[in-house]
Amino acid sequence: MLLTLLIVVMLVLTACGMEIAWSIGVACLVYLVSSGFISFPVPLALLPQQMLEGVRSFTLLAIPLFLFAGHLMSASGVTERLVRFAAAFVGHLHGGLANVAVTTNFIMSGMSGSAVADAAATGAVLIPEMEKRGYSRAFACGVIAAASTVGPIIPPSILFVLLGAIQNLSIGRLFLAGVLPGVLMFVAMFVLTYFISRARGYPREPRVTRSELFKATAGALLPLAAPLIVLRSMMMGLATPTEAAAILVMYVMSLGVFFYRTLSVRIIIDCAARAAGATAIVMLMAGVASMFARIALQEQFGQILTAAMLAISSDVHVLLFLFNVILLILGMFMDALPIMLVLAPITFPIFAKLGVDPIALGVIMVINLTLGLLTPPVGLVLSTLAVIGKVDVVTIFRNAWPYFLTLLGVLAVCTYVPDVILVLPRWLMP
Repeated sequence: MLLTLLIVVMLVLTACGMEIAWSIGVACLVYLVSSGFISFPVPLALLPQQMLEGVRSFTLLAIPLFLFAGHLMSASGVTERLVRFAAAFVGHLHGGLANVAVTTNFIMSGMSGSAVADAAATGAVLIPEMEKRGYSRAFACGVIAAASTVGPIIPPSILFVLLGAIQNLSIGRLFLAGVLPGVLMFVAMFVLTYFISRARGYPREPRVTRSELFKATAGALLPLAAPLIVLRSMMMGLATPTEAAAILVMYVMSLGVFFYRTLSVRIIIDCAARAAGATAIVMLMAGVASMFARIALQEQFGQILTAAMLAISSDVHVLLFLFNVILLILGMFMDALPIMLVLAPITFPIFAKLGVDPIALGVIMVINLTLGLLTPPVGLVLSTLAVIGKVDVVTIFRNAWPYFLTLLGVLAVCTYVPDVILVLPRWLMP
């Protein structure tokens, strides 16, 4: 009874346009108040206590640091250097600047950990240039929207940090597990762009000279070292994910201040303020989701969901298919963060009993939630590029549809061939 009330209130408030974090928080408050009238009173003090408990994790400190590093990279001109580097290597192939967008987003994904940040940075630079060369603005937005979905899969990933904190999983192993799926996504989109551009006759960039290639590579070497520094420091046991994020911030800030001379104190403070604003939203969501998970545990929601899933089928392959479908549908209407915070504590124990590796399940969940950024009506990547490219969301999705289907194929491979996910963690962090 109370569990039904909780879910109904949350869904109604969300449908009315309330932010999902506040919807969950108000629904939890209604549950606590109603418990005194229906069955047993639960003290209201439990809500702030559980919210505080939900954000009291040293691992979560990595989130504002990764966000800060992402804003610093955008402000310091790193994006433009990476675009020149990608153009020098792939611009002359069929696909031209479209595949430059795919390649740049793949490289950027190893630095920011955020699909929205990557889409905004590369879209602002590449959409005007692609339009000048004859690409339709809608296609440019669609390509960049799809390519940015690699951001949360390639390490460092903010979603992997959160998932590791929620489920007490090794973040280093999650980072490594995302590498090969991210590479598969990149290759699949690169090949698709090649054939689409060839069929439509989109232009190619002129092949660069050796000196221009050397200059573009030299300009990108220092930014390209950033993800290697993060991964290497964690793999060697020199730093925790939080400390690695702090190292990344200092490295990017050093590039902008001492090498490129593009960062001033004022710009750094502005980047810190924007990262703080984004962090506040994340932490509010983490707090209320912790309370939701506590109530779900008390109401035995996990056992109810387990029984419902096993009533459909006991085959783990069928259940994984249902898991993907549920996440993809939820991703159409909700942001990735609340879905993960609410469902991960419930679904992971179910699949653990069925023999599914939690690291593999974590990567599958994040891929699903990342694809949700690409689907209307709530897709944040679509809305971000709609503002930058001045194209409506539905038109962008129509141009990104072939990429969405291709990425679903990659998701299917990762779901049913888990060795694609697990080979690197088993090898490098056994």
